[in-house]
Amino acid sequence: MKIIYYLLHFLCYVTFILPATCALVDPDRCTKKFGYCRRRCFKDEKQIDICLSPNKICCTESLLDED
Repeated sequence: MKIIYYLLHFLCYVTFILPATCALVDPDRCTKKFGYCRRRCFKDEKQIDICLSPNKICCTESLLDED
């Protein structure tokens, strides 16, 4: 029964929450947004999307200085 609960929870996450926060993009589209596909963003960068490459995210420079 727990397996069904966890599977339902995972499917809801993948279906509703993940698409609302970010999208899967190819590396060319990330570059067109002036970003880079990396495993981790630098401290002065922010994550904007998830790249289709395994374990990589699309990072871009933060325009606002956050303290």
